[in-house]
Amino acid sequence: MKTIFITGASSGIGLETAKLFSQKGWRVIATMRNPAKGADLAKMPNVVIMPLDVTDPSQIRETCQKALQAYDIDVLLSNAGYAIMAPLERLPENEIRKMFDTDVIGSILVTQQFIPHFKKRRKGAILTTTSLAAFIAFPRDGVYGAAKRAQQSMVESLYYELKPYGVAVKAMIPGGTKTNFQIPINDKVGYEKAAENQREFVSDGNPEFPGPEEAAEIIWQAATDGKDQVRYPTDSVCQKLYDQYINSNYEAFKISFYKRLFES
Repeated sequence: MKTIFITGASSGIGLETAKLFSQKGWRVIATMRNPAKGADLAKMPNVVIMPLDVTDPSQIRETCQKALQAYDIDVLLSNAGYAIMAPLERLPENEIRKMFDTDVIGSILVTQQFIPHFKKRRKGAILTTTSLAAFIAFPRDGVYGAAKRAQQSMVESLYYELKPYGVAVKAMIPGGTKTNFQIPINDKVGYEKAAENQREFVSDGNPEFPGPEEAAEIIWQAATDGKDQVRYPTDSVCQKLYDQYINSNYEAFKISFYKRLFES
Protein backbone atom coordinates (compact mmCIF):
# COMPACT_ATOMS: atom_id res chain seq x y z
CA MET A 1 0.00 0.00 0.00
CA LYS A 2 1.35 3.43 -0.95
CA THR A 3 1.65 5.98 1.82
CA ILE A 4 1.54 9.78 2.03
CA PHE A 5 2.62 11.86 5.04
CA ILE A 6 0.80 15.20 5.31
CA THR A 7 1.43 18.14 7.62
CA GLY A 8 -1.39 20.58 8.39
CA ALA A 9 -4.02 17.93 7.68
CA SER A 10 -6.75 19.16 10.05
CA SER A 11 -8.36 21.59 7.60
CA GLY A 12 -8.35 23.11 4.13
CA ILE A 13 -6.08 21.71 1.43
CA GLY A 14 -4.38 19.27 3.81
CA LEU A 15 -7.69 17.79 4.95
CA GLU A 16 -9.12 17.44 1.44
CA THR A 17 -5.88 15.87 0.23
CA ALA A 18 -5.97 13.36 3.08
CA LYS A 19 -9.56 12.45 2.19
CA LEU A 20 -8.79 12.05 -1.51
CA PHE A 21 -5.72 9.85 -1.01
CA SER A 22 -7.66 7.66 1.43
CA GLN A 23 -10.43 7.28 -1.15
CA LYS A 24 -7.79 6.34 -3.73
CA GLY A 25 -6.64 3.45 -1.54
CA TRP A 26 -3.51 5.01 -0.04
CA ARG A 27 -2.46 4.95 3.58
CA VAL A 28 -2.55 8.53 4.89
CA ILE A 29 -0.46 9.70 7.82
CA ALA A 30 -2.33 12.88 8.68
CA THR A 31 -0.47 15.13 11.10
CA MET A 32 -1.71 18.21 12.94
CA ARG A 33 -1.02 20.28 16.05
CA ASN A 34 -4.22 19.10 17.73
CA PRO A 35 -4.98 15.44 16.91
CA ALA A 36 -8.49 15.83 18.33
CA LYS A 37 -9.34 17.78 15.18
CA GLY A 38 -8.66 14.62 13.17
CA ALA A 39 -11.39 12.53 14.81
CA ASP A 40 -13.61 12.42 11.72
CA LEU A 41 -10.66 11.93 9.39
CA ALA A 42 -9.48 8.97 11.49
CA LYS A 43 -12.72 7.14 10.65
CA MET A 44 -11.71 6.93 6.99
CA PRO A 45 -9.91 3.81 5.69
CA ASN A 46 -6.17 3.60 6.29
CA VAL A 47 -5.83 7.01 7.96
CA VAL A 48 -3.32 7.34 10.80
CA ILE A 49 -3.45 10.52 12.91
CA MET A 50 -0.20 11.77 14.46
CA PRO A 51 0.58 14.92 16.46
CA LEU A 52 2.87 17.44 14.82
CA ASP A 53 3.49 21.06 15.64
CA VAL A 54 5.97 22.19 12.99
CA THR A 55 7.31 24.89 15.33
CA ASP A 56 8.54 22.17 17.72
CA PRO A 57 11.83 20.68 16.41
CA SER A 58 11.83 17.80 18.91
CA GLN A 59 8.29 16.79 17.93
CA ILE A 60 9.23 17.06 14.25
CA ARG A 61 12.03 14.55 14.80
CA GLU A 62 9.92 12.26 16.98
CA THR A 63 6.83 12.13 14.75
CA CYS A 64 8.68 11.92 11.44
CA GLN A 65 11.02 9.17 12.64
CA LYS A 66 8.13 7.23 14.16
CA ALA A 67 6.30 7.35 10.83
CA LEU A 68 9.41 6.45 8.84
CA GLN A 69 10.15 3.47 11.06
CA ALA A 70 6.60 2.16 10.78
CA TYR A 71 5.84 2.81 7.09
CA ASP A 72 7.57 2.94 3.72
CA ILE A 73 6.45 6.46 2.84
CA ASP A 74 6.07 7.27 -0.87
CA VAL A 75 5.10 10.97 -0.70
CA LEU A 76 5.65 13.83 1.72
CA LEU A 77 3.24 16.76 1.52
CA SER A 78 4.63 19.63 3.61
CA ASN A 79 1.52 21.74 3.81
CA ALA A 80 1.26 23.37 7.27
CA GLY A 81 1.25 27.14 7.23
CA TYR A 82 -0.64 30.39 7.71
CA ALA A 83 -0.43 34.05 6.68
CA ILE A 84 -0.14 37.48 8.23
CA MET A 85 -1.04 40.53 6.16
CA ALA A 86 -0.24 44.13 7.10
CA PRO A 87 1.87 47.07 6.03
CA LEU A 88 5.42 46.05 6.83
CA GLU A 89 6.08 48.81 9.37
CA ARG A 90 3.16 47.65 11.52
CA LEU A 91 4.07 43.99 11.89
CA PRO A 92 5.53 43.12 15.31
CA GLU A 93 8.86 41.29 15.30
CA ASN A 94 7.48 38.40 17.34
CA GLU A 95 4.69 37.82 14.79
CA ILE A 96 7.19 37.85 11.91
CA ARG A 97 9.39 35.30 13.64
CA LYS A 98 6.41 33.14 14.62
CA MET A 99 5.17 32.92 11.04
CA PHE A 100 8.63 32.17 9.64
CA ASP A 101 9.03 29.43 12.25
CA THR A 102 5.91 27.75 10.87
CA ASP A 103 5.99 28.43 7.14
CA VAL A 104 9.74 28.31 6.50
CA ILE A 105 11.75 26.73 9.32
CA GLY A 106 9.09 24.14 10.11
CA SER A 107 8.75 23.15 6.46
CA ILE A 108 12.52 22.85 6.05
CA LEU A 109 12.98 20.78 9.23
CA VAL A 110 10.21 18.36 8.26
CA THR A 111 11.67 17.98 4.78
CA GLN A 112 15.13 17.27 6.20
CA GLN A 113 13.76 14.30 8.13
CA PHE A 114 12.58 12.63 4.92
CA ILE A 115 15.51 13.27 2.59
CA PRO A 116 17.66 10.27 3.70
CA HIS A 117 14.63 7.97 3.39
CA PHE A 118 13.88 9.05 -0.17
CA LYS A 119 17.53 9.01 -1.24
CA LYS A 120 17.91 5.46 0.08
CA ARG A 121 14.83 4.14 -1.70
CA ARG A 122 15.69 6.16 -4.87
CA LYS A 123 12.08 7.00 -5.60
CA GLY A 124 9.15 8.96 -4.20
CA ALA A 125 8.11 12.59 -4.09
CA ILE A 126 8.46 15.59 -1.81
CA LEU A 127 5.64 18.09 -2.32
CA THR A 128 5.54 21.49 -0.62
CA THR A 129 2.61 23.90 -0.52
CA THR A 130 3.97 27.33 -1.46
CA SER A 131 1.72 30.09 -2.86
CA LEU A 132 1.01 32.37 -5.77
CA ALA A 133 2.47 34.97 -3.38
CA ALA A 134 5.84 33.30 -3.97
CA PHE A 135 5.71 34.84 -7.45
CA ILE A 136 3.34 37.81 -7.50
CA ALA A 137 4.01 40.39 -4.77
CA PHE A 138 1.07 42.14 -3.15
CA PRO A 139 0.93 45.14 -0.82
CA ARG A 140 0.66 44.08 2.86
CA ASP A 141 2.17 40.73 1.86
CA GLY A 142 5.86 41.47 2.41
CA VAL A 143 6.38 38.94 5.20
CA TYR A 144 4.09 36.17 3.95
CA GLY A 145 5.37 36.61 0.40
CA ALA A 146 8.96 36.48 1.64
CA ALA A 147 8.23 33.25 3.51
CA LYS A 148 6.63 31.65 0.47
CA ARG A 149 9.46 32.76 -1.83
CA ALA A 150 11.86 31.16 0.64
CA GLN A 151 9.87 27.92 0.47
CA GLN A 152 9.76 28.06 -3.32
CA SER A 153 13.52 28.58 -3.47
CA MET A 154 14.06 25.61 -1.15
CA VAL A 155 11.90 23.43 -3.39
CA GLU A 156 13.71 24.44 -6.55
CA SER A 157 17.15 23.91 -5.01
CA LEU A 158 16.13 20.52 -3.63
CA TYR A 159 14.94 19.49 -7.09
CA TYR A 160 18.56 19.49 -8.26
CA GLU A 161 19.83 17.73 -5.14
CA LEU A 162 17.38 14.84 -5.37
CA LYS A 163 16.90 14.35 -9.12
CA PRO A 164 20.07 12.17 -9.32
CA TYR A 165 18.41 9.86 -6.78
CA GLY A 166 15.16 9.54 -8.71
CA VAL A 167 13.18 11.58 -6.18
CA ALA A 168 10.64 14.13 -7.44
CA VAL A 169 10.47 17.54 -5.76
CA LYS A 170 7.44 19.70 -6.55
CA ALA A 171 5.75 22.93 -5.44
CA MET A 172 1.98 23.02 -4.98
CA ILE A 173 0.97 26.64 -5.68
CA PRO A 174 -2.44 27.77 -4.39
CA GLY A 175 -3.85 31.18 -5.12
CA GLY A 176 -7.02 32.19 -3.31
CA THR A 177 -8.69 29.05 -1.98
CA LYS A 178 -12.05 28.73 -0.24
CA THR A 179 -10.86 27.38 3.10
CA ASN A 180 -10.57 28.50 6.71
CA PHE A 181 -6.91 29.39 6.02
CA GLN A 182 -5.65 31.27 9.04
CA ILE A 183 -4.79 34.99 8.73
CA PRO A 184 -4.58 36.08 12.38
CA ILE A 185 -3.29 39.53 11.38
CA ASN A 186 -5.09 41.24 8.49
CA ASP A 187 -4.42 44.98 8.76
CA LYS A 188 -5.91 46.92 5.81
CA VAL A 189 -5.66 50.44 7.25
CA GLY A 190 -4.52 52.81 4.52
CA TYR A 191 -4.82 50.10 1.88
CA GLU A 192 -8.54 49.33 1.95
CA LYS A 193 -9.15 49.87 -1.77
CA ALA A 194 -5.98 48.04 -2.78
CA ALA A 195 -7.03 45.06 -0.64
CA GLU A 196 -10.44 45.01 -2.34
CA ASN A 197 -8.83 45.18 -5.78
CA GLN A 198 -6.33 42.49 -4.82
CA ARG A 199 -9.12 40.12 -3.88
CA GLU A 200 -10.87 40.80 -7.19
CA PHE A 201 -7.61 40.05 -9.02
CA VAL A 202 -6.89 36.82 -7.13
CA SER A 203 -10.47 35.58 -7.60
CA ASP A 204 -10.33 36.60 -11.29
CA GLY A 205 -13.71 38.27 -10.81
CA ASN A 206 -15.44 35.11 -9.55
CA PRO A 207 -17.79 35.42 -6.55
CA GLU A 208 -15.86 32.76 -4.63
CA PHE A 209 -12.37 31.26 -4.61
CA PRO A 210 -11.92 27.70 -5.88
CA GLY A 211 -12.43 25.02 -3.24
CA PRO A 212 -9.68 22.90 -1.68
CA GLU A 213 -11.03 19.83 -3.46
CA GLU A 214 -9.57 21.16 -6.72
CA ALA A 215 -6.20 21.62 -5.04
CA ALA A 216 -6.33 18.05 -3.72
CA GLU A 217 -6.88 16.75 -7.25
CA ILE A 218 -3.81 18.64 -8.48
CA ILE A 219 -1.77 17.28 -5.57
CA TRP A 220 -2.90 13.77 -6.52
CA GLN A 221 -1.80 14.47 -10.08
CA ALA A 222 1.60 15.77 -8.95
CA ALA A 223 2.14 12.76 -6.71
CA THR A 224 1.29 10.19 -9.37
CA ASP A 225 1.93 11.62 -12.85
CA GLY A 226 5.65 10.79 -13.00
CA LYS A 227 6.38 14.11 -14.72
CA ASP A 228 9.65 15.99 -14.36
CA GLN A 229 7.72 19.13 -13.40
CA VAL A 230 8.27 21.36 -10.37
CA ARG A 231 5.52 24.01 -10.37
CA TYR A 232 1.85 23.04 -10.06
CA PRO A 233 -0.71 25.84 -9.65
CA THR A 234 -3.48 24.10 -7.76
CA ASP A 235 -6.58 25.38 -9.54
CA SER A 236 -7.63 26.83 -12.88
CA VAL A 237 -7.81 30.42 -11.62
CA CYS A 238 -4.35 30.29 -10.10
CA GLN A 239 -3.02 28.65 -13.27
CA LYS A 240 -4.36 31.54 -15.35
CA LEU A 241 -2.85 34.21 -13.08
CA TYR A 242 0.46 32.34 -12.81
CA ASP A 243 0.72 31.99 -16.60
CA GLN A 244 -0.15 35.65 -17.07
CA TYR A 245 2.60 36.73 -14.67
CA ILE A 246 5.29 34.31 -15.86
CA ASN A 247 4.75 35.28 -19.48
CA SER A 248 4.92 39.01 -18.79
CA ASN A 249 7.79 41.45 -18.50
CA TYR A 250 8.09 42.23 -14.80
CA GLU A 251 8.84 45.94 -15.20
CA ALA A 252 5.76 46.37 -17.38
CA PHE A 253 3.67 44.13 -15.13
CA LYS A 254 4.43 46.13 -12.00
CA ILE A 255 3.18 49.37 -13.60
CA SER A 256 -0.07 47.85 -14.82
CA PHE A 257 -0.59 45.97 -11.57
CA TYR A 258 -0.01 49.10 -9.49
CA LYS A 259 -2.64 50.92 -11.54
CA ARG A 260 -5.05 48.02 -11.09
CA LEU A 261 -4.57 48.00 -7.31
CA PHE A 262 -4.44 51.72 -6.59
CA GLU A 263 -6.01 53.60 -9.49
CA SER A 264 -8.97 51.48 -10.53
